[in-house]
Parts: sequence; C-alpha cells; structure tokens
Amino acid sequence: MEADKYYARKRIVELDDEIIALGPEFNKALTQTSESWHDNAPFEFVRDKHALLATELHNLDHILRNSLPSIPKQKKGIVGIGSKVQILNLKTNKLSSYFIAGDWTSRAGHKINESIIMSRKSPLALNLIGKTIDDEVFFRAPYVIKNIEHQDDTVYS
Repeated sequence: MEADKYYARKRIVELDDEIIALGPEFNKALTQTSESWHDNAPFEFVRDKHALLATELHNLDHILRNSLPSIPKQKKGIVGIGSKVQILNLKTNKLSSYFIAGDWTSRAGHKINESIIMSRKSPLALNLIGKTIDDEVFFRAPYVIKNIEHQDDTVYS
C-alpha cells in the first residue's frame, strides 16, 4: 500500500538522521576515561542504541526493496492480498471485517472503513488466503466467510 511505503521511506530518513546524530555521542563515550575497557556503560548504551536503529533501518529497507509495486490481481471470489473479507463467528454470531494488506503495514490492527487492517502473514490472514465464500476456517473459534471484496490500496491509504 502506498501509505505504508511512504511511512517506511519517511522513517528511513528519520533513522538515518538519528544514526548520524549518534556520532558525537560515540566520540564522547570513547574518550571518557574508565577504570577498565569493559566498564564503559556510556559506550555500551550508544552502541546498543545504534544497533537498534540500524536494525530497524535495515528491516524497512529490505521491505521496500522486496515489496511489490502494487497489489497483485486476485481471482474473483478468492481471498488474497487486497481483499476485504467479512467473516462470521459461528459461536457468537458476530460479523467482523478485515482487510488483508501485504507482508508489512504500519497500520496493522487499525480500523479503516470498518475493516481491521492485517498483514498477509498474520495467523488469521494465513487461514483466510485462498478461501472462498461459505468456506469455514478455524482461528480460536469456527468462522465462515460471508463476503469477499477486492480493493485497491487507495481505499485504505
């Protein structure tokens, strides 16, 4: 989804800036005197902070490089990426609506247009993908698929 790609690109710029800003902190931590080389808490703090930022940056960069340019075309009536799916809990008779995004979305768990956004890798999405209307799925309770709509990403951006 374009909004997720925008968020990822924006966050990458923020992470780059934060990593660059650590330079003076690294210098300060390295030049502080300490009783011994292994007792340098300021250096370890900056090093750990750098590692966390660099890992997040790497993960977002990997997601962007490997993401599809758009939602793939889906076969009509089959749940896939870009599908809005309504499922009925057979125990509670409650109807829920979900939108299946790609591998990663910054809005997972948020409700947009009455549908909860979830990654295609979420446990519920993995149970739904490839199914059709009236198929039963089990995810903590028995559900039946009541409706499938295919959306473009602008609906959820």
